[in-house]
Amino acid sequence: MAKTLTLVQTRPNTGVAFHNASDDFKAFKLEMIDAGTLVDNGGSNDETGLVRTWSLTFRDEESLTEWDNDARRQSYSGARTSYNLTNGITETNI
Repeated sequence: MAKTLTLVQTRPNTGVAFHNASDDFKAFKLEMIDAGTLVDNGGSNDETGLVRTWSLTFRDEESLTEWDNDARRQSYSGARTSYNLTNGITETNI
């Protein structure tokens, strides 16, 4: 059964940039898309520009586990978390 994850980030003001993914992470995500195990539903900012929402749908629980366990995804998540803490960005996973 498909599993969708949604990331919601809120920044304190538009002068604070959202964290950008590394090329390594982007390549990993593309590998999963090409394999048919992940659909990138895209993302968008709300009308204030302060809230960004991004959604990914995994084919099944196994695909999600592969995603969670990959070192490239873990490295990206760690870098994003560190950046967000430093820059006052809050994050919620739905």
